[in-house]
Amino acid sequence: MEQEDYIAEATFHANISYLIQAQTKKQALEQVAYGLDQTNIQLNEITLENELGDSHVFTVQEVEKMDWYDVDHTECCNQFRVFGRMQLLITLRKQSDTMKAVEQSTYHLSQSLVYGKPVLTISEGYKHIFLTVSQHKMAWKIKLQETETETTETVLLSKLA
Repeated sequence: MEQEDYIAEATFHANISYLIQAQTKKQALEQVAYGLDQTNIQLNEITLENELGDSHVFTVQEVEKMDWYDVDHTECCNQFRVFGRMQLLITLRKQSDTMKAVEQSTYHLSQSLVYGKPVLTISEGYKHIFLTVSQHKMAWKIKLQETETETTETVLLSKLA
């Protein structure tokens, strides 16, 4: 019996924040909204860990949503923390014998050793953008290539303060 491949699709939601230098809150929000929106972010892969600590690389198919909504002054050298939401369509290709394991696994971003919170890194050449993730969750959509069966399951991955 030949094993069929399937693609595990998921929607990854994250509440994020980003540090930026600006003169005012309005300027900080405008700079981030202009520089980091769904049309100009180049994010190809995201690495998530399951509950056993095994890392899996998910392919980012699309940045579906990027929304910046609030700004706080950090009281340090004209630095502001801008808060937003991001939604990604991600995929993972596996063999059908591990389908149950993928469906039942919960995945999360690993915590940064420096910040104590997960950090999502977007690399653009030599420039790196570090987004701190305060909460994230994933909604699974498992698609079999041959049978076109689709199921959806929402799994809460993390609630970090």
